[in-house]
Amino acid sequence: MIDDVFVVDATVHGGHFHPSNLLDPHLEGLTKLLYHWGNNHLQPIGFDEYKLSYHQFVERFELQPDLLESVLFAESDIDVAVYQGVPLYGMYKDGSSPLWVASAIAKRLPHRLFLYGDLTPRAPDPIAHLDHLIDDIGVIGVKMYPLDMVEGRLVENRFDDEKLMFPLFEKMCERGLKVVAVHKAVPLAPTLVDRYHVDDMAPAIAAFPELTFEIVHGGFAFSEEIAALLTRYPNVTVNLESTPCYSLNLQDKFAEMMAPLLAAGADRLFFSTGAPIMHPDPFVKSFWDYAMPKGFPPLSEETKRGILGGNFARVHGWDVEALKGACRTDQYGLEEKRKIAPWSVIRNSSLGEAA
Repeated sequence: MIDDVFVVDATVHGGHFHPSNLLDPHLEGLTKLLYHWGNNHLQPIGFDEYKLSYHQFVERFELQPDLLESVLFAESDIDVAVYQGVPLYGMYKDGSSPLWVASAIAKRLPHRLFLYGDLTPRAPDPIAHLDHLIDDIGVIGVKMYPLDMVEGRLVENRFDDEKLMFPLFEKMCERGLKVVAVHKAVPLAPTLVDRYHVDDMAPAIAAFPELTFEIVHGGFAFSEEIAALLTRYPNVTVNLESTPCYSLNLQDKFAEMMAPLLAAGADRLFFSTGAPIMHPDPFVKSFWDYAMPKGFPPLSEETKRGILGGNFARVHGWDVEALKGACRTDQYGLEEKRKIAPWSVIRNSSLGEAA
């Protein structure tokens, strides 16, 4: 918690960027971009304890799941997090965010970590995989991407493709799974941002009003178009993955990123860092302390409380008081949490000794 606010990080990942996991060696350029963005661009200036060496960044996956658990619950004010699997199996051998990392944590701390399963329509049997995610993993939603790499060729997964996508949405409705999240607005190599537009979403949103469509990375691009979807459809939410991280070093930019979304649907925005690309703790405080500049839509304390956790909990029908009670009695605690040093699992490992 920060002050008395229950904090949910709506997107965390496994972050498996070791060269041995890359299916194309050119993806190392993306790894370097992510490293410099999270470590040098966003992290608090002058506080080296939040930074890693590049070697630590690419080698640290060997420390999962202990690494992620510590970063979230021992080292930060985050109370609950949502781990999103990543179905980029044409780029990474394990997709880059394998579900076993989260399952290992959730098995011991089911009140702390929830899962969105990785889903792609290009899988050999996506319907069977969806059943597996629901029956065997216990996911509360799925995560999809607008592009796949199939046999070395980029193919689109457009949400308005009724033949490709609608059977998956129908299956979700049949099985009672209510949330489909989709990565938008932030391009991944080797494509440009225009392939991450939201112009394909309205037909699916309208056709499946019983589903909630969670647009991930709101604020980075196409904010006016995303705001229009928020205004038009009550079953649209926006996951702000990494956008709150701009509230520390790039405050004017953050105001511009947030303004259209706040004006359109502040009660359907979710705080999200994208950890462990960056250490999440500084950004909980920077977002909570942030004040929008004059002339921008307001970001009141009530609105920030909703974004930091209340909105996500409401959409998923969580009993927040029950979650708080469970957190109070586990090893990390709630109101009286004593945070340990950032990246403690790395610093105390052979990776820390080699730095």
